[in-house]
Amino acid sequence: MERAAATPETEKENRKKWFLLIAMLFSLAVLIISIVFLARIKGWVGRSESTTLLSIVDAETAAPEDRQQSLSFIDDEHMVDARCADDLEALLAACARVGYEPVVTAAYRSASEQRELFNVLADSYMQQGADAESARKLARQKIPLPGHSEHQLGLAVDLADGDPTKEDQTGIQSWLAAHAWEYGFILRYPEGKESLTGHGFEPEHYRYVGPSAAKQIYELDLTLEEYVSMFYSK
Repeated sequence: MERAAATPETEKENRKKWFLLIAMLFSLAVLIISIVFLARIKGWVGRSESTTLLSIVDAETAAPEDRQQSLSFIDDEHMVDARCADDLEALLAACARVGYEPVVTAAYRSASEQRELFNVLADSYMQQGADAESARKLARQKIPLPGHSEHQLGLAVDLADGDPTKEDQTGIQSWLAAHAWEYGFILRYPEGKESLTGHGFEPEHYRYVGPSAAKQIYELDLTLEEYVSMFYSK
């Protein structure tokens, strides 16, 4: 059986299909190359960080009770998760080099320590005349309930300028906000993002998420909640 001869219209239609296929493949290749190139120049290496560094602990989500931690002292009083100790020391050293006297005012807290802090504050409100329920509500506005503080992860630190002559913390806070990401830390509760974090603005509170995630969060101006939702939600 002889094959029907192709008509000019058929050949034209075939050429059109091949052209569209080649154009689609070319566009796809350009897109892939662009993404890879952008990732390299930005230093983005999505999902490279341990997801445990990105754990969210808030009023609704408690820190895992069975979480295994390896802690390291960063001064005579404070400990942090060993995974962030070196980067924290590097951050403090860099901050000191530009003229500040950075000190850690809060770091890892156990559940019992968090409970003690909360109870002390609640008791102080009761001494001022509040009933037990009201006192606990007032305390929750300033101190998370035991199990619901990032400090229990060992990945959060509160930082301040320890120079006794400097009452204004604006200088060190501005420097940290601009440079902490270089060492894997993010400003955890930024101003204007309260509806996303569920937490008031805390210019002294920094959270370790790892260098790659910190870079992306800083450059995209995201909260940890937004970052996890965009890159790690299923």
